[in-house]
Amino acid sequence: MPDLEVIEKHLQIFISDLENLKKHSGVTIGEIKRDKDKLWILERGLYLLLQNLFDMLAHIIAADFNEKWDFYSDIGDILERKQIISKKENELLNKMVGFRNRLSHEYLSLDLEVLVDLINNRLGDFDKFLSIIKNYCKL
Repeated sequence: MPDLEVIEKHLQIFISDLENLKKHSGVTIGEIKRDKDKLWILERGLYLLLQNLFDMLAHIIAADFNEKWDFYSDIGDILERKQIISKKENELLNKMVGFRNRLSHEYLSLDLEVLVDLINNRLGDFDKFLSIIKNYCKL
């Protein structure tokens, strides 16, 4: 079983970061182009949210399945194989991995349309994984 104290600390930060990002719902590309601070807030907020999600999922994998993973994309594959997430959720998680990698390594060429779409339409995906983690850990 994962260390629930560790998971709960991660969850508190995850929920706080997610709520902060939700405050920016309705953002436009124009706003981001005019306000570089907003761009930084959104990029950094999404990066931290994604990293926290992967950290929690990796903790579950290490604690309950004693499996090693080399790439963030392996996390979803392991969780799907262990029937913690569905194939569709694994595909979504892999898209999140890709975006996390772009935020981390290709931030100079980040597509603002994708960023705006995530903030305005896709934050519910994080709620889905929040529920998965809470249910799995019985929190």
